[in-house]
Amino acid sequence: MHLNSEYFEELWLCDNQKKEPTVEFWDFRAEEYNLSSSTENAQLNRKEKVQTLIDKGILNSESTVLDIGCGSGQFAVELAKKTRKVVGLDFSEKMLSYARANASAEGLKNTAFIHSDWNSFECAEPFDLVIASMTPAIHGPDHLYKMMDCSRGFCYVSSFVERHSSLKEKLYSLTDQNYIRQFNKMNYIFNLLWTKGIFPELTYEAGIHKRVFPLAKAKAIYTRELSVLESPDQANRIHQYLEEIAENETVAESLQQRKGEMIWKQA
Repeated sequence: MHLNSEYFEELWLCDNQKKEPTVEFWDFRAEEYNLSSSTENAQLNRKEKVQTLIDKGILNSESTVLDIGCGSGQFAVELAKKTRKVVGLDFSEKMLSYARANASAEGLKNTAFIHSDWNSFECAEPFDLVIASMTPAIHGPDHLYKMMDCSRGFCYVSSFVERHSSLKEKLYSLTDQNYIRQFNKMNYIFNLLWTKGIFPELTYEAGIHKRVFPLAKAKAIYTRELSVLESPDQANRIHQYLEEIAENETVAESLQQRKGEMIWKQA
C-alpha cells in the first residue's frame, strides 16, 4: 500500500476517540489551570523549553510568534521575554483574562491576546514560529495545514500521547464509557509531515501529574471531563463514587502521562 497524505488524513478524520472540550469547560477550568501552570516547576519547564528553542536557532530577539490555544498565557509570556512579538489566541475569554494579567504582571508590551477559535482566526501575515502547545485546537488535517500556512519559519506542536489514572478509569466504567489511554494525534501529524518531505524532530516527556480538588470542585470537574452534564443518572454515579473515596472532603488523582513534542522547519 502506498501511504500518501490522503491515507493519513482519512485516518485522522475517522478517529473520533475523544470529544473536544467546550468553551464552557475551559472557562470553568481557567482559574485552576492558571494556578497549576504557575507553579515553580511549571515555570522552570517553560524557561527550559524557550531556551532550547533559542539554542536550536528557532528563536531570537527579532522573532514573531503565534500561540494557538494559548490558555492562561504562561508560555506566551515566557516567549515574549525573548522575542519581538507574541500573539496568543484562545476561544475562552476567561483564559485570556488570565493571559493578559500574566503579561501585565511581567510588564510586557509586546503581547497581544485575541478572543478567537482557530477556525475563525485570520492570519494577516506569517510568523517566524507558530506553536500549538497542549491545545485541542489542532484536531484535524485542515487545522494542521492552516498552522503551517501561518508560519514562515518553524512550527511546534505538543500533545499527550498517553495518559492514565485509576480514578478516571473507574469513573468511565461507572458511566458506561470507554476509557482511552493512548491518543493518536501526534502519530497522524508526524506521518502527514513525512509524506510531504518534512522530517520533524520528535521527543517524549514522561511524568506523573497529581491533582487535588475539594469534593464539590471534583464533582463539577469530572462531570465535565466525562461529558455527562446532560445525563443526571451518569453524573449522580460520579458524585456518589467521589463521595465514597473523598478524604477530608478532598479528592486526589494521580495521572501517569507521556507528552509528545514535535518541531519542524517549513519546507
